[in-house]
Amino acid sequence: MNSSFAQSRLQALQPGDADYAILLDLATPHARKATGLALNLKIDELDRQGDWAFMRSQMRGADGRRPDWSASVYAEQAAAGGMSDTYAALFKRNGDRWSLVAEAVAPGDVAWESWPQQYGAPASLFGY
Repeated sequence: MNSSFAQSRLQALQPGDADYAILLDLATPHARKATGLALNLKIDELDRQGDWAFMRSQMRGADGRRPDWSASVYAEQAAAGGMSDTYAALFKRNGDRWSLVAEAVAPGDVAWESWPQQYGAPASLFGY
């Protein structure tokens, strides 16, 4: 099999995959900083295609429940019902190092819809 073909296929990462832990460890501090909360991420999907990866997850408090937004920078928005628990992130690998390219914190819509055009990530990574 051609290795460039294998690298361009979409791969759903699983907890045992090396990049799974790396990307989760990279995203979590960003989510915490963005919200001001000590939260964890529960991954719904984490896909890699070539040097790109996309994560969609749910933000959870230390107790595993929805975050207490009243103690965050999103308190007013949450009180108005304009919050989701979603955290999405786009990553790019350069050599053997991953970096966070974009994130969506508690979006009310599909905030990553423009990311393929905006950042040059493959649209298939997002299911398009």
